[in-house]
Parts: sequence; structure tokens; C-alpha cells
Amino acid sequence: MVKLETSVSLASLGLIVMFVLLMYSFISFIIGPQSQGPDIVVQPEGVLIQVVSISAAPGIILAGITYGLVRYYGSRKIGIILCISGIVLIIGNILILSMIPKIPQILFVPGIIPLTYGLLAGGIGIIVLGIIVIMREGKVIRPFGEENF
Repeated sequence: MVKLETSVSLASLGLIVMFVLLMYSFISFIIGPQSQGPDIVVQPEGVLIQVVSISAAPGIILAGITYGLVRYYGSRKIGIILCISGIVLIIGNILILSMIPKIPQILFVPGIIPLTYGLLAGGIGIIVLGIIVIMREGKVIRPFGEENF
């Protein structure tokens, strides 16, 4: 039977993969054929906010919740899933950063660059949490106040 921690970590991985794929397809759409932009009127700010709030933010939050669930005893499997989530987020944001210069000036959203760097930092943080979870495997660390005297 799958534990809650494993399910939450897999949900985090799924949301982060979904974010990377949504952003890649959105930026490819914005760039358009021959780098001319799309043929229809688009409001990229709203789509950007929607993509981040539907997939990236919940994925990062679920990674933090996973860490909170296993912080006292650790798990190699969950730590590896968290590390993979962070790596996917970093690689996806590097790919997005390489596509940003191709966006037509009229459709460029100024907030996309700080957002991308912030999500890169989030990916690094998720990898650090995954490494901490892997290193704590087998060590039971009691929370403060639950010591046996």
C-alpha cells in the first residue's frame, strides 16, 4: 500500500512536470511560426498567472508538505522523488530562459524573467529538501518536547 508521503511527492512531481510542459507549449505558441507571434490576439499575462497558479505553486507547496511529513524519519524513495522534481523544475526553467529572447517584443511579459529565476531557486530548494530527506533515512529524530526522560 502506498503511503501518504509517497502519494504527495508523486503529485508534486506530476504538477512540476505539468508546469514545464505548459510553459514550453505556451512560449512556443507566443513565439509562433517563423518567430512572428501568433495570428490571434493573446493576453500572455493572464495565461502566465494561470499556469503558475495551477501547476508551479501547488507543486512547490506539495514538495514542502512532503518534507514536513517525512522530516523526522526520512525516506530514500521520497528523497529521490523530490530530487527528480527539483531537477525537472531547473531543467524546464533553463529551457524556458533560452526561449524568452525569441518572444516578439509586443507579447513580452516583463515578469517572466524574475518568475523564471524564482522558480530556479525553488528547484534548488526542492533538491536540498530531497537530499535532507535521503540523509535522514533510518534516523528517528523526535520533535522538541517529545523526549523521554
